[in-house]
Amino acid sequence: MDRKQTIAKLMQAAPMLAAIGEEMSFTKAAERLNVDQSAVSHRARSLEEALGHTLFDRTTRSLRLTEIGGILCGAARESVAGWDRALDKLDRVQSTNLIHLSMPSSLAMKWFIPILPNARAMGLNISVDVNEQAIEFQANEADAAIRFGRGPYPGLHSSHLAQCWLQPVASPKYLEHIPAPETLLSHPDTVFLADRRGEMDGSEFSWDYYLSNGGLNRESIMPGSQFDRADLMLQAAIGGMGVGLGRTLLIEGDIKAGHLMAIGPAVRMQSAYWLVCSPSFAQTHRFETLHQWIKTEIRSITSPHLPID
Repeated sequence: MDRKQTIAKLMQAAPMLAAIGEEMSFTKAAERLNVDQSAVSHRARSLEEALGHTLFDRTTRSLRLTEIGGILCGAARESVAGWDRALDKLDRVQSTNLIHLSMPSSLAMKWFIPILPNARAMGLNISVDVNEQAIEFQANEADAAIRFGRGPYPGLHSSHLAQCWLQPVASPKYLEHIPAPETLLSHPDTVFLADRRGEMDGSEFSWDYYLSNGGLNRESIMPGSQFDRADLMLQAAIGGMGVGLGRTLLIEGDIKAGHLMAIGPAVRMQSAYWLVCSPSFAQTHRFETLHQWIKTEIRSITSPHLPID
């Protein structure tokens, strides 16, 4: 058989291979598939003959996967699971207006969760999926995602939401003991707080990028404390631990509430926020409603420190 024929035969056998791989028994696999045990045994042997490989080591008491059998049964389980997720999405499309929206944890905590009640007024039912990595929509139940980066993203429908700006921030508590706040960013004793991921992932969410584009009389910054997430770093700034590096959508709420104050100039980033999804979901009314609502919420942010466009 050529490769295409082999793939076609494995696709036909995927439910059987997945059942055998999970049950480790022809008899239990047959019960799960609602067929006779002899039918499973016959199909398994026929598949082995067609592939020219032994997939199962059989004894009178047990069944064991060979190395090749383990590889193929694992792939079959992933294939069947993919169809399960697809059917779950189909059920949501047909029976509910629920939208699974993925985003980084910091964006969820500092901006999105506080505005989530407003979605109800727009007829939106949103489930938030926190994920730090770029997701694959075919392998994940998310319908759409908000990404922070340069974009757009090949193969996906990408809608620009807002340009990003960097803005150092500190709490009023921290600034109480600073005789000249305007010199804070150049003072050698200032404690700088950083998001470890942003300092390393090339997204420009770093003190080095801020310094190189902010026109400050300082060559480098060695963060006094680093955190795994931007929201944790900003919470430390609110607690008075030092000067945090904020960005668009993460700090406007805390500035408005008086928990943080902007220090120094804002610096425009090349990275932005994007709403991304599959091309097919982008054609739905649910996507259009979600997109328009998010844009409205972003436009409602009035900050003299961080423009959104």
